[in-house]
Amino acid sequence: MLKLLVPAIALTACAVPMPVLAQAEETAEPAPLADFSERMQDPEQQRETALMLQAMTEILLDLPIGPLAEAAAEMAGEEAAKIDPQMTLRQLAPEAGQVSDEVARTVPRAMRAVGAMADGVAVMAPHLQSLAQRLRDALPATD
Repeated sequence: MLKLLVPAIALTACAVPMPVLAQAEETAEPAPLADFSERMQDPEQQRETALMLQAMTEILLDLPIGPLAEAAAEMAGEEAAKIDPQMTLRQLAPEAGQVSDEVARTVPRAMRAVGAMADGVAVMAPHLQSLAQRLRDALPATD
C-alpha cells in the first residue's frame, strides 16, 4: 500500500503549485514555461510544497475512512463493508504513517524533474509550433 500511496502523492506535487502560482497575479498573462520551470526547481518552493503536502498527508491519515468506504460502495452499487465509522487509515495500516515522511523526501525530487521537463518543452515549443503549422498547411482544407 505504501508503494502505491507515495507515487500518487508525489504526483500531486506537480499539480499543486500550478494553481498556487496562478493566484500570484490574477490579471497578469500566464507565466511562461521557463518561469514555471524556474519555480519548480526553486529549493524554497520545493521545501514549502513538500511541507504543505506532508501536513495534508498527516491530516488525511487521521480522517475517518468509514464514510468514504460507504460512499465508494454506494457509487459502485455495492453493499458497504462494515467498518468502524471512526477507523482511520493510520489505524487500518500503521505503516501508512511513513507516507508523510516519504512525501517530504520525494516531492522536491519530483518538482525538480517536472522543472527539467518544462525546460525541455520550452526548448521544443517553437519546433512543435512549426510542425503544427506545417501539418495545417499540408492537410486539405475542409468547409
